[in-house]
Amino acid sequence: MADTSRSNPLVWVDRLAELLARLGDLLVVTIALMLFGEVVARYAFNAPTIWTQDIAVTLQVWFTYLGMAYVLRRRELIRITAVIALLGPRLRRVAEGFALAVILLFSLMATVYGWDVVSESIRSGRRQPTILELPNWIAELPVVIGFALLALQSLAELIRLPLRPAPTFTPGGEHAARDDAS
Repeated sequence: MADTSRSNPLVWVDRLAELLARLGDLLVVTIALMLFGEVVARYAFNAPTIWTQDIAVTLQVWFTYLGMAYVLRRRELIRITAVIALLGPRLRRVAEGFALAVILLFSLMATVYGWDVVSESIRSGRRQPTILELPNWIAELPVVIGFALLALQSLAELIRLPLRPAPTFTPGGEHAARDDAS
């Protein structure tokens, strides 16, 4: 019997989200090391760098947007479930589908408009108003990549929705519901 998980596009979307989340983890570690180095340079040697803040902020933008699809996949986006928790399984699934559809549509819009912004930054040569004057597109591109992947992940979750049990919510939140089910 052939392994269909390798050719399943939904699995590839999940793997890409996981990979980019792991890259985001490395970026966080990199930022921490850079800031530690900056503190040592500034206070131990009285020789601050001119690049640390610009690079750290840019990497923060990258790790934030690269992790969005992974957070959706793990069902760890912020939600308000006070009313939805009172609904029956069918209506909870409908609400989940509606939320995923809204995420998908918003993500597609953000991807298209974000790409317009990135393209314009490249064409016009816009730069950040900081000491390093990094090109703007470096900090704008993760928005496009992140929302494009979030759109793919929300589509994958919409496709999976009818095949899964309805989401459960408790007063303690989804994590409490997940822990109770274990």
